[in-house]
Amino acid sequence: MHKYIPEELIEEIRASNDIVDVVSEYVRLEKKGKYFFGLCPFHREKTPSFSVTPSMQIFNCFGCNKGGNVIHFIMNIENLDFIEAVEFLAERAGIKLPEEKSQADKDIYVLRQEILEINKTAARYFHENINTQAGMKAREYLRKRGVSDKTVKIFGLGYSPAEDNKLYKYLLNKKFRMKAIIESGLVIRAKRDDYIDRFRNRLMFPIFDIRGNVIGFGGRVLDDSSLPKYMNSPETLVYKKGSTLYAMNFARNSGEGKLIVVEGYMDVISLHQHGIINSVASLGTALTSNQGRILRKYAEEIIISFDADAAGQAAVLRSLDLLSEIGCKLKVLNIPEGKDPDDFIRKWGIHEFKKLIDNAESLVEYKINNLEKQLDTDTIDGKIKFINKAAEVLSKLKDRVEIEIYVKNIAGQYGISEESLHAKILEHTSSKKALKEVKTPAVSRGANGIVSSGITQKKGALFYTELFLFAILCIDNSLYELVKDRISADDFTPGNRAVADVVLGRLNGGNSIATGELLNIMDIGTAGAFTKIIERDCSFEDRENMEKAVLDVVNKITAAKLKERKMKLLKILRNTNNLKKGEEQELLNEISELVRELKKISITKGKER
Repeated sequence: MHKYIPEELIEEIRASNDIVDVVSEYVRLEKKGKYFFGLCPFHREKTPSFSVTPSMQIFNCFGCNKGGNVIHFIMNIENLDFIEAVEFLAERAGIKLPEEKSQADKDIYVLRQEILEINKTAARYFHENINTQAGMKAREYLRKRGVSDKTVKIFGLGYSPAEDNKLYKYLLNKKFRMKAIIESGLVIRAKRDDYIDRFRNRLMFPIFDIRGNVIGFGGRVLDDSSLPKYMNSPETLVYKKGSTLYAMNFARNSGEGKLIVVEGYMDVISLHQHGIINSVASLGTALTSNQGRILRKYAEEIIISFDADAAGQAAVLRSLDLLSEIGCKLKVLNIPEGKDPDDFIRKWGIHEFKKLIDNAESLVEYKINNLEKQLDTDTIDGKIKFINKAAEVLSKLKDRVEIEIYVKNIAGQYGISEESLHAKILEHTSSKKALKEVKTPAVSRGANGIVSSGITQKKGALFYTELFLFAILCIDNSLYELVKDRISADDFTPGNRAVADVVLGRLNGGNSIATGELLNIMDIGTAGAFTKIIERDCSFEDRENMEKAVLDVVNKITAAKLKERKMKLLKILRNTNNLKKGEEQELLNEISELVRELKKISITKGKER
């Protein structure tokens, strides 16, 4: 890092970065008179209170009181200190700074720049190859998918030769260092002194960052081999999968005010070719918090379209909760027959697809419709579960008119009174308020490492116990094996379900999770409690104590869920006089089973101690 930058050079850097141009890379601005207005990127709002004054080269938000010049804006938006922000803007403006970096910093910087140059060279190489005889299969595949030559050029699509090390030799011939070639992820070591290309005989998709730099690649097989259909670059100094959205370099300037998120490369390419340039791909299933923040920067409304299979639907739910926490206005695009966007457009045309966009479901509509598909609402148990979960969904709404519309529809459809549904919604609302109001308890552990709480309130204790579980899983991701298949995100207290969805979803998918990522998606109050728990309660003597702590929390969560279910069934038995024949016995049998399960947990906890 540069230790000292002369004042006159700082001023030159500031003057070389017009604040409207810089802010426009993060916020959609609209000119009104001599000012530009947009939604503040630093806090959630529906009406623009964020303004930029070109004549004074300053920004200001009346909502959160953030303001300053272009350097202050970059400090806030990129989470940089002053010197780092100046360096960021200097690079953007092409201004060379005096070198006062450590040798290690210099080495990393040089390596990063060389990797970017290698990626650019490889992208050109792949693109040239698609027009050769060897690239005929790739061209034929694209032709069948309806991709035009113009689109191939815009996206820089290419072909990687089938030979083992053709790109490797090409890069060596271009005088790139061996270390940089390996670090780029384009070449892998096969034997001790033998290197082969990572991508062979594949249709190639260059992945660009916001500024148009090639940071990685995706490749699709072109034969019937047993290899994975799609392969992406590994994470490198320049490519971070969880912070990248394919085609965002094009979509960010669409000016639509909304972004459509799909899964695959071909879906995005097809949409862009048909004029829907406000579309991006997640390069995976569920979105990450970093991707969510990028989306929030460039659009007020996010429309999610993932595959209709179980994995795709689970990804949608995880993404919706994550984006909702960040403050995005959300909709879900349901494509008939389980098709992806590209398939649908080729069969029915772009005009029909635009109709689907116009009729995309709101977040609440999607969740309620999804609940109806998941639960057997023809049974009493299914109806009860649906009403309870639907009430939880509605409890998050703030618009009373919207709540009334859903209540009227659901109550009428399921033959219950509107008053009872309102009461159920109020239960969830009151629970959330109690969790916000309760103070952070001191979470203590005995010699065996099992968590306990000194909290005296009836509500809230389990909430903090769950935070303790999150902390342990972040410290040692492998402990997820003790949790897997025993609890789900729905088993957590309402205030922790969104976080649980992220934690369990990431670990179940074989990905890692760290405390920093969780702090990013927690509210200030929860983040403070989580930080205290990490600092105060997460020092373990050995792994055995950690395992005991995890199992203890899992048992507490499971027991709480079983007790809640038992109490609901007992209430139904006491207050319902018109049960049909056999229904009362069905309820009694389920209650007996719940009692047996609770007894098992009690015995297990006793043995662990």
